[in-house]
Amino acid sequence: MRKIKIFATLCLIISGFSFFYAQKLNFKDQNFEKAVLDNFDLNKNGLLEQEEANAVNNLFLVQKGIKSAEDVGFFPNVKMIVLDDNTISSVSLDNFAYLELFSCTGCGMSSFKAERLKNLTSLYLDNNLLENISLKETPRIDQLTLSLNQLKTIDITVLKNLRKLNVEHNKIQKLDISGNPALQTLNISGNKMKETDIRKGTKTDVTIFGTEL
Repeated sequence: MRKIKIFATLCLIISGFSFFYAQKLNFKDQNFEKAVLDNFDLNKNGLLEQEEANAVNNLFLVQKGIKSAEDVGFFPNVKMIVLDDNTISSVSLDNFAYLELFSCTGCGMSSFKAERLKNLTSLYLDNNLLENISLKETPRIDQLTLSLNQLKTIDITVLKNLRKLNVEHNKIQKLDISGNPALQTLNISGNKMKETDIRKGTKTDVTIFGTEL
């Protein structure tokens, strides 16, 4: 009798663990959920489990009708996120240890913040409604594109590894690149800036496109 009770208890524990791991992740955006289910529901049980989300390296979710980027938080090991041509008003990324590339172009985004992205090297935020962006502890960014936004100022002094910067067609009047020793190319077309409006510091071999005469 005692053995039967022990066996029954073990079965309950095992079934409890199975239920826990099979619990559905609570996605905020249904279109986001549908897109990832189509690609990453490996056991085809109609829901995405955390173990499956942990195995995802690339999120390529272009033109999926997504309205919220909050659900990217379920994918802690992702290296690439592409959310182009959705309708996302704001994005906040924090502490993605492996993220190398993030793209959210043509999304109508008005707010962007990134913190503690130690491996992020490429950031593409073109064709949005950004008036400012916040980048903290993102030391490895080497390519930043922010064209076709509403930026009036941008502080890039902390981006010591930045090589390519595109801020064409914004509202920027002055730019300080004196703290960017790795910078190679800068596109400021459509910002009504002269070369004298750019603070270069000691680095003079940057190729600059779009300065006014």
